[in-house]
Amino acid sequence: MQSYKERIKKLRQAEEPQEYVLKLAMTIFPNKDKYDKIMDDYKSWYGQDPKILNSIIELYKLYHKLAKDYFVTEDKVNEETEDFLSSL
Repeated sequence: MQSYKERIKKLRQAEEPQEYVLKLAMTIFPNKDKYDKIMDDYKSWYGQDPKILNSIIELYKLYHKLAKDYFVTEDKVNEETEDFLSSL
């Protein structure tokens, strides 16, 4: 829970709160596989405490909604690599 407190503290201190949240979401969920793994982990960790589990799931659904447009895909990595190499 300490990490959530730290995130709230940083959000309150951020000059651009919306940008902070977007970057946080992109860091937590760089791709769909990471999202699925984290959600499965939380379900197994907090399965016995539905109140905490539901709160975390709702928060992470919001993060996912923000981050999904920025997911790093293999195609995107390949394209950026090719662009970089061709610019040399």
